[in-house]
Formats: sequence, structure tokens, C-alpha cells
Amino acid sequence: MQAQQNNSLITENNKYVLSGAVQTSRWFQRTQHTQTDSIILKDQSNVASIWILQKEMGCNTLDLRKKETELNNFKKILFITDRIVTSNNFSRKQIEFVTQHKSDKFNAMSYRYTLEEILQFSNDKFMNFSITSLVWNNTNEDIFAVGYSKRNRESQDAGAVCCWSLKNPVYPEKIYEFDKPILCLDFSKSNANILIAGSHEGCIYTIDISQEIYVPVVINKEHLHNFPVWSIVSFLQKSFTSDDEFVLSVDGNGSVRKWSLISKNCNTEQMSLIYCGIRNEVNTGKTNKFNSTIVQNMPGTVISFHPTNKNTYFIGTKIGFVVQNTIDNCNHYDTIFMAHTGPVYGIKFSPFCSSIFITYGADWKIKIWIENIESPLLSLSYSNAIDDADWSPINSTVIVSVSGAIICIWDFARKTVEPVMMFTCKTGVHFSLVKFSKHGNNIITGDVNGLVRCFHISSMPSPSFLLKNSILTALENMMSSNQELVRIIRKKLLNK
Repeated sequence: MQAQQNNSLITENNKYVLSGAVQTSRWFQRTQHTQTDSIILKDQSNVASIWILQKEMGCNTLDLRKKETELNNFKKILFITDRIVTSNNFSRKQIEFVTQHKSDKFNAMSYRYTLEEILQFSNDKFMNFSITSLVWNNTNEDIFAVGYSKRNRESQDAGAVCCWSLKNPVYPEKIYEFDKPILCLDFSKSNANILIAGSHEGCIYTIDISQEIYVPVVINKEHLHNFPVWSIVSFLQKSFTSDDEFVLSVDGNGSVRKWSLISKNCNTEQMSLIYCGIRNEVNTGKTNKFNSTIVQNMPGTVISFHPTNKNTYFIGTKIGFVVQNTIDNCNHYDTIFMAHTGPVYGIKFSPFCSSIFITYGADWKIKIWIENIESPLLSLSYSNAIDDADWSPINSTVIVSVSGAIICIWDFARKTVEPVMMFTCKTGVHFSLVKFSKHGNNIITGDVNGLVRCFHISSMPSPSFLLKNSILTALENMMSSNQELVRIIRKKLLNK
């Protein structure tokens, strides 16, 4: 009985079985749900900066500078490579540009001029732009700047300034584009890297051509008058401590102003070009003559400083007058005389005699003047307007001029009735300016199609040993009938 209660083994039919059930239940279920811990919430903030982001991303400032330096070095290498490749194609012509011309020293009486086009400077972006100005750099003789202008009634006006090098005539060294046409250029006298430009809207810009990326600065932004700036010249003026640099400009309203390259607020109105004259009129009703006074503005066209007296400057006007004045005189001008019967396009002094200068204009004439004498010493006439002219830097009696598609070389020691040489370009060319190179063996021209050409002069006569005496003798021979004027000229020139 006790064995049964303790579920002891029972032998039944030779089988060992238990007297009670001991198998595990097949299903386990709970009557109460399982509970979990509550979720703990916590507020947390963090600060992220550009430096942390760059640090985490592995892109720091040093890496950026390194990449920028590598890019600049690549540009320089590409720039030098471009010059090397270009020199392979233009090496002979570049050597010819710097080669001295050959002259027959044993035959000084014969003269023969030959022009050969050796180089062209053009950019497809500025085709059909008119070239308005060209200036050589004061320090580097291989660098020159060109001003471009485009005026179109249908589309917007445009302008540009390009810095060209003789080492690369295919593509300019620097390009600066503007919304308005550029009319005049000049390099700074104290800093050869600074280029000054005048625009059609009246702005005067300063450009640092040494910088890789540079935005032109307007120096007259606070005193803008919205008249075309036709001519600008930089000059140095002595102060108490140093020589300060200024810019003298003349605009289409006849205002002559002085601007400082250092201070934008320094603006001085030198004078206003005003003409006062008397006009004779006839009263047809009573057949009586009476006079009326004319007062009108004279738009300025060109400014030229005296080569030795740095305080004196000359201004050409659109109605033919030439005005002489000094920087210190701001109320009125010293001298005024009638030079041409049309606009005066240029005034340039002789590089060998500071008292002699030429003027040229729309009346087809180049006139040679001497300082403080209001009548021309010599007049060279052509059959078309003289667009531009320049003195030769190696021969005191040689002048080059352009009219339309023709280049004229004048030598008034040999011939004054007509040029000693005329070179005609192909149809469709209209020259706008001309300049001698600094060593005098080449002529640089610009046209209205945006093309700069370089012509090499060969077979020129040998220049005189005494260049100042040569120009004096040539002028005396032309004015042999006026001995009084010859005596005055000789006295003035010998006193210089």
C-alpha cells in the first residue's frame, strides 16, 4: 500500500511500470503578462563647425592650399609651354623684330623704304572691334596694352583691354572685358604694373596687370560725369614729402580734371574748354552788319605733356583749337591758337627737340610747330584725313601716318610735297592708329576690325649723327624765304 503511494515499481506481466503519471505537460501557459522596464529619454546637443567637418572628412586648409598651388603651377607651366610652342612658329619673325635695319652708310643721299608685315595680334573674341589706343609698357619693351571699342545700335556696347606680348602673338597675356567701349589707355609713371583706362561712359579704371585675377577699380566713381573720356595721361607732381601720381583727363564736355591714384576723393577741375568769339552777321532786312558773341564748349580730343617742362600740357579740341596750360593754373588757360579747320586728332613732341611738336587732324594735314609761335613751320598735306601719326625715335625728320588703308612715311628733310613711301593694305582695312616701336625699326598699327599688325622697316637711310641739328637744318631749308622766322627758330633751339 505504501509502495503504491510512493509510486514504486510494480512488476506486471514481466513489465516494469509506474503506478502514477509522471510525463511532462505538453503546454505551458501563464495567466499574467510579462512586464518590461520603461524607456529612459535624455536630451543631448552637439556643435558642428566647418573646421570639424573638414577634419572629419579629411579635407583641411593645407590640402586646399596645396591643390590651389598645384593649379597655379600648372597654369604657369601651361603658359610657358604655350610660349615655347608659339616661338617655334614665330621665332624668325620675332628675331626680325629686334634686328637693326641695314642702311648704306656710304650712300647717304639715296633713300628707300620697304615695309614687310611680320606679326599679327588678334583674338577671335574681339574681331570687328575698333582699336582705339595702344601703349607700350614703360619697363618691359615686349609688353603693350591695346584698348578695344565696339558700338552697335542693335546690340549692347562693349569694350576690352588686352595685354599682348611679342613672345606670344597668338593669345593675349591678360584680358579685361567691360560693358562700355574703352577709348584711351596709359601706363602709370611710378608703377609699370598699373594700367589706366578711360571709357565711353566716363569711368576711369586702374588695372593691376601683375595680378592673376583682378577686378578693375573706378577711381572717379564718386565724381562721375557720364561724358566720354577721350584722353588720359598719368604724371608725377611734387609734394612736400614725395612725388605723388595723378591722372589728367579730358572728356566730351570740355572738362579737364585731375585725379589721384591714391585717394578717390581727390578731384580737381583744372579748367573748362570754352571758346568765346565774335561772329559777323548780316541783317538782310536793313542790310546792316552786326556782331554777335559766340560762347560754346570745346570737347577735348587729346592731351600731351611737354617733354621737359612737366608742368605744361597741351590739349587738342574737336573744333580745331590747341590749348596750352599749366597744372598750377586752374582758372584759365595760358595760350590758345587755331591749329586745324577740323578736329585735332593728336599732338606729339619730337623726341630730339623738346620745342618742336606736330599736330594732325581731319583737315588732311600734319603741321609742325615750335613752342610759343602760333603759326606752323611746315605743313604736310595728304588727300585724306590723318587718323594718327608718330615721330621716329631714331631719325629726327621721319614721321609715319595712317589714312584709311594707307601707311605713309614722311621725311621732310628730303621731300615735303608727298610722302617718301606709301604702303597700301588690302581692301577692307581701315587703320585707326600707328606707333613706332621703341627702337624705331618697326611700325605697329591697329584697325577698326580688331587686328594689330607689325611691319618691319628695311632699307632706311642712315640717320644723321647730330639729330637735333638735322631737324633744324631741314626746317631752315623749308623756310628760307622767311629769314626773320628762321632767326627766331635758331635762337629758340640753340637756347634749349
